[in-house]
Amino acid sequence: MASIGWKQSRFAPHGYKMTRLNFKGMMAPTFAPFKADGSLNLEMVKPYAAHLKKQGVTGVWVNGSVGEGLSMTVAERKAVAEAWLACRDDVPTVIVHCGAVCLKDVQEMACHAESHGASAVAVLPNVYERPATTDQLVDYMQEVAKACPRTPLFYYHIPMKTCVNLSMSEFLAKGVKRVPTLAGIKFTDMDVSGEGRKCLAVDSTLTIFSGFDESLQEALSVGFTACVNSSGNFVPQLGSRIFSLMAAGDADGAKKVQDQLLDCLAIIFAESGGFNGAGLKAACTILTGLQLGPTRLPVQMLTQDRMNTVRKNLGSRGFKVY
Repeated sequence: MASIGWKQSRFAPHGYKMTRLNFKGMMAPTFAPFKADGSLNLEMVKPYAAHLKKQGVTGVWVNGSVGEGLSMTVAERKAVAEAWLACRDDVPTVIVHCGAVCLKDVQEMACHAESHGASAVAVLPNVYERPATTDQLVDYMQEVAKACPRTPLFYYHIPMKTCVNLSMSEFLAKGVKRVPTLAGIKFTDMDVSGEGRKCLAVDSTLTIFSGFDESLQEALSVGFTACVNSSGNFVPQLGSRIFSLMAAGDADGAKKVQDQLLDCLAIIFAESGGFNGAGLKAACTILTGLQLGPTRLPVQMLTQDRMNTVRKNLGSRGFKVY
């Protein structure tokens, strides 16, 4: 009989109380480190983690969108996850994204993440056979949870990429009743004041991550307390400042810092053709000196001329560049 690639763990015993993930502040979605030939460069993970620790970043979201998880094999994704989980002295909270088209692959990676001590597992929906209702999505999450029954589970809501735009507040209200390990969502959606606010009201023990750098200040203003923002890799001081100012009640000051962050992103996206992992990965190299390598097709890496333009324009705004 062929192996399905994972062994279902026994569910927690009756009366087992699930511990929610208690994370507040900024988490960085990590970039996948590649060599020039496109193979993994896992030796870069340790200095990458040390850099994040130095910048005050205490959590990472591994193998997500900018981490090119869907452009890697299952074996590669496991290897990247293990490399980051070995760096928990530097970044104690490690969420491993395990979303894929094949449910068996998702379960295999989720089981692997749990067995290596991941803080949480996150998944996208199936992006080909898309769920049409929140009930279908909850059914899917139940199946994923069977592979990691002792680990907090997050749904990754990013409709601009998945074209799955269901009501997240409705999904959460149903999900907490049927998926004991459901711990929250990553809300990569600009509607933070509408649907985002509704998600926050479902269950105060859930963690709702804001997923867009562009709406961080607005998200904090309506009650979000955590984010997974790409800028946390290369200008975390801006996000941290927004958090601090909002906590102090200085919304005007936070808005000014948010505008600085928007200006930084505009410089990057002007050369990358809008939001994409190539521009953000290039910015990470320019602003940190970390050599994270190219992106994988179909994402096109920035040309050297465009890299130089980004470097020049960021430098002119007072950012330290390499």
